[in-house]
Amino acid sequence: MVALETALDVFYTGDVAALERLLRTEPSLLHARVTSAEGPYCGYFHEATLLHHVAGNPLIRPLPATTAELARLLLELGAEADAATRQGPAQPHDIGWSTLGLVATSDAARQAGHQRPLLELLLARGADIDFRNGGPLVGALYYGEAEAARFLVERGARYDLVTAAGLGRIDLMERFVRDDGTLAPDAHALVHYSQVRDRPASRADILGLALIFASRSGHRDAAAWLIDHGASVRTRPPFDHLATPLHWAALHGHTGVASLLLDRGADRTVCDTSFNATPQGWAEHAGHQAVAALVAI
Repeated sequence: MVALETALDVFYTGDVAALERLLRTEPSLLHARVTSAEGPYCGYFHEATLLHHVAGNPLIRPLPATTAELARLLLELGAEADAATRQGPAQPHDIGWSTLGLVATSDAARQAGHQRPLLELLLARGADIDFRNGGPLVGALYYGEAEAARFLVERGARYDLVTAAGLGRIDLMERFVRDDGTLAPDAHALVHYSQVRDRPASRADILGLALIFASRSGHRDAAAWLIDHGASVRTRPPFDHLATPLHWAALHGHTGVASLLLDRGADRTVCDTSFNATPQGWAEHAGHQAVAALVAI
């Protein structure tokens, strides 16, 4: 029996015909999973299938120029579009990722020009656009893949107030905040992808999380809209490092958003709970000197 590692070697050569010959001889390879728990397979990519590797997420080896054709071949021969990676020992609480989710969160696939063709192919082959309660969309926004996030929503992905804010889409945000100021029940309905396990439940925390997503994505108008509708600029909802929106705007170099938050009363002296750093420290860590100067104490 041919090992999956051999099939991966052939995959990374980019030779579509050679991979087809191998898989027609050993069709079980289409559903086989990597057994290693070392290196890239110790966390969110644990027990990955051959198809999962088309995302380049993680980037184990350079993606071949024929990646989209290889993915098409795998799907035509019977690979499961929505097979999920499993939680490895390094990330025992990860949500598990479909190939669609891995592609949507892959900077390597985007930089190589494969992201959009792969997303289109996977959806055409029946991949679940809302896999694991919105994992692909939330993940794309979390990892800064804005183009993929916009594509998923255009193709019908479910969204909530938090993801709409991350997209900067005030037109989508509006339906989640009622005229009396209360939030619709589905204002935070998608998966809560965060290192903080607690899920925001209060109105203040949901608005705060939406403000964080708008701030880290650089959407000044969306951030202003949320503040006008009750979001606190000093919020620290259950999200990574219990940092403020100003921390996130500073980390990603969004001067306009940082200026807005300061004008609305953001505290530039507050520290996160993981690194004990101010927004200035976050900006300096990321090399954003202009924002660091703006938020300096």
